[in-house]
Amino acid sequence: MLRFQAPEILPSELRLEWKAVAQEHCNVLIEGNSAAADVILDALRPHLRAPILEHRPKPGVLVPLPAQGTLLLLEVAELAPREQAKLLRWLHERNHNVQVASTCSDRLYPIVEAGRFDASLYYRLNIVRITL
Repeated sequence: MLRFQAPEILPSELRLEWKAVAQEHCNVLIEGNSAAADVILDALRPHLRAPILEHRPKPGVLVPLPAQGTLLLLEVAELAPREQAKLLRWLHERNHNVQVASTCSDRLYPIVEAGRFDASLYYRLNIVRITL
C-alpha cells in the first residue's frame, strides 16, 4: 500500500505518482476534508482511465459496475451493506478492466472498526491512500 499525506506533496508530484498508479490499475482511497479531496480529484482526473463513471451512494440506487475505465465512488462510507457486498464480489471477480477511486470525508478505518463498513472491501479500495 502506498500512502500520501497531503499537502506535503506538491500537485505535480502527485500527478506523476498517480500516472504510475493509473498504469498499474491500482485502486485509490482519498480520505479527509471533502473540499481538499475535490481539488485532488481535479488534479488527478486527467490521469484516470476513461471512461470515468462517477457515483455517489443514495438509498435504493445500485452501484454501477462498469466493464472498463474508472469507477469514482464519492463518499464510499455511505454505501449500504448490500452494496458493499456487491462491490466486493465484483472486485474479487476481476473480469473487468476498471480502476476504483473512492473518497471519504472522514477516516474510513474507524468506520470499519465500528462495523459500519466491510473490512475486506476497505483493504481492496485502500491500495493507494491519500490522507488530507
